[in-house]
Amino acid sequence: MSTEPEPYDFSLILANSVHDMKNSVGMLIGALDELGGGEAAIDDPALRDMSKLRYEAKRLNANLIQLLALYKINELGYALNIVENDVEEVIEECFLEQEAFMELQGVVFEMDCDPELVWFFDRELVSSVLNSVINNAYRYTRDRIRIGAGTVDGRLALFVEDNGPGYPDAMQVNSAPDLGQAIDFKSGSTGLGLYFTATIARMHQHKDREGYIELANTGIDGGGRFTLYLP
Repeated sequence: MSTEPEPYDFSLILANSVHDMKNSVGMLIGALDELGGGEAAIDDPALRDMSKLRYEAKRLNANLIQLLALYKINELGYALNIVENDVEEVIEECFLEQEAFMELQGVVFEMDCDPELVWFFDRELVSSVLNSVINNAYRYTRDRIRIGAGTVDGRLALFVEDNGPGYPDAMQVNSAPDLGQAIDFKSGSTGLGLYFTATIARMHQHKDREGYIELANTGIDGGGRFTLYLP
């Protein structure tokens, strides 16, 4: 009888560990919500600091959710839940999720969307993409962020733009590199967000067209603009 141990399925172990971490971070966010006490004065330094801590916890939670989603996509064959959506409603949900934090940090947060616009896509995944990009925009903006949607060449164009320094030349692409190529050990960037958004974009397909992302410096006052195009 063989005494060799069974080989480990490391991807499954990692996915379970990420799930546990996500639950712990979710509890932390809940505790911070209770400590925050709801509406806060903009000039209260303690509550601004609490808001930043909550922001970082939510950003970590979003990264863990992205890892789990990528695991399901690559290992389990995740199927999109494509339904008809009121696009303005989706944009507004993302806006309201971030509005209080942006106000506390002195960032002008705006939305711009046609109220009659409807489209078919996976609402949960697309909302996750938008919230992730908004969080990234906050790190680089000077003081303004705008989210919105419209149509371009028969595609839905969901965008997040800011008035920061913009994207480096190497990042101004209309698709994402492989995850391994996206890792930057000097900056500490894993490229996870970019890889995740491009993956979700490509999974949205209609007839002979598929979604894609575009990074450009055509945002507010020449700042960065992220656009998710869906067929």
